Amino acid sequence: MDESQIPEDMTAVAARVQMMTDRGFPVSTDDVIKETLKAGLQAIVDERMEGNYYYVRWDEKFWGLDVLDLVDELVGQVQPISEQDNFIDQFKENADQVWFYFDKAAGNFIGR
Repeated sequence: MDESQIPEDMTAVAARVQMMTDRGFPVSTDDVIKETLKAGLQAIVDERMEGNYYYVRWDEKFWGLDVLDLVDELVGQVQPISEQDNFIDQFKENADQVWFYFDKAAGNFIGR
């Protein structure tokens, strides 16, 4: 697995967990998914903005993702699809659905 590639599904997440563990950095599946979701939304935002003008971070409760501009003003928020499930559980169940949801959400606050 290419270390710089964002895991796209649970198979790739499992490979990343194994790779990190083999290198002496034991991580949980949930930790890898959290980083995957943040990095994935960042990649989508960067592509839509044609550059790195906004940055993504988890909200204080690790429930949703906030998108901020260069002066730390909130420009968008992405909340889980369902109020019952968090993004981690949704990714485990259907990663493709989460990626499509992220792309649609980014389009809503970016406008393209």
